[in-house]
Amino acid sequence: MGGMLHPTAKGIFDGRIKGLNNSVHITMYVDNGIKGLKIPDYYTSPGIEYYIGFGTGYEQGQKLRVLLEKDSSSQMSLDEKTECLSFLLIKQETCRLILSTESFLDNIKCWEEFNIPKTTIDEIQNLLKENKTQRAVDKILIYLKEKFYLKSLMEFYTIYDELKRIRQKKKKNKEYIIIEELEKIKIEIQNWISLK
Repeated sequence: MGGMLHPTAKGIFDGRIKGLNNSVHITMYVDNGIKGLKIPDYYTSPGIEYYIGFGTGYEQGQKLRVLLEKDSSSQMSLDEKTECLSFLLIKQETCRLILSTESFLDNIKCWEEFNIPKTTIDEIQNLLKENKTQRAVDKILIYLKEKFYLKSLMEFYTIYDELKRIRQKKKKNKEYIIIEELEKIKIEIQNWISLK
């Protein structure tokens, strides 16, 4: 996403995650009034739009929590489900892969599953041999997203973040040599798909 979110939209994002991870009503959560909520530094006070968004988002998060509590399709604990869904909500704010909350909620039973066909593994390994690490990572992310394997998506995202960090470092410093670090990431990818 380019640019900064409108304060209301940012409040909704933040509020959903807080509401999802708290069993208490918003009035109990904000027991000190709005002074208990910290408005992000890059928004100007008094931040009314942010607070309105936060309240709306918190209520949405509470509804999501109830859905997860009532779900019987997955053997995951409520804590695991909220951790996975929190990850999804955080990624929706910044991720270039579109991750729909509704489609993931419709497929909670898949969150803990993982099955990658041999043909896909072969394609990923071929990309790695051709030094197309970014394409291999993207292929895995898209596969996990399309299958709704949210727990594995969350685990694999650390490898994606590492690759992103290396590329940003190279972008800032053209002299920086990334070959060794890319090789480590390729090994991590190989290990990850072989463990699954």
